[in-house]
Amino acid sequence: MRRTSAPAQDDRPVVGETAAGPRKPGRPRDPSAGKAILDATLLELADHGFAGFTIDQVAARAGVSKATIYRRWPGKEDLAFAAAASAAKAWDTVPDTGSVREDLIQLFDRAFERKDNAADAVMAGLIAEAIVNDKVRALLEDYSRQRRAVSRTLVDRALDRGELPADCDADLLLELVAGPLLYRSMITGGSLERPYVTTLVDAALRAVGAT
Repeated sequence: MRRTSAPAQDDRPVVGETAAGPRKPGRPRDPSAGKAILDATLLELADHGFAGFTIDQVAARAGVSKATIYRRWPGKEDLAFAAAASAAKAWDTVPDTGSVREDLIQLFDRAFERKDNAADAVMAGLIAEAIVNDKVRALLEDYSRQRRAVSRTLVDRALDRGELPADCDADLLLELVAGPLLYRSMITGGSLERPYVTTLVDAALRAVGAT
């Protein structure tokens, strides 16, 4: 049975940012505590999955109080996605090589690089949880929307340069590359090396009629 939670609000905070509302007067927050909390959250999610991790466990692992966590994130769902976003460094900047092909290859090669950390397992667990948890689903949609906005910048540049047809479906272009990579990353464990990324990018560009 599908679990439900409070309806998502239109003014939901951006994933990865503080989600507990305006700060109250008092001692400024310690930036190092935020990093320690996010790092601890990734480890707890990797060890126990979304269903098994708790704010208590994160607080103990990070060496902070639960109140310190709740001042930044109102619930475990928000904290989990903030941690996932903190690990997605590939999306902090967009390549700008002057070629849409090279930009796409660099972006997706970096985003799906195999790393010796818990980020892939954490995201797989959150995707699974989103099937039965409405709040996690809403946060996943926000997270995906933000990542897509970053990559759309790359596509918009290519449109301005005339590398893509004016009627190019930007979302389809990005999905044609990201979909197979996500499938391999989360399900089959197949190769995510640069040659495979290049093959997908070339196929996607042909599909949308790139020049």
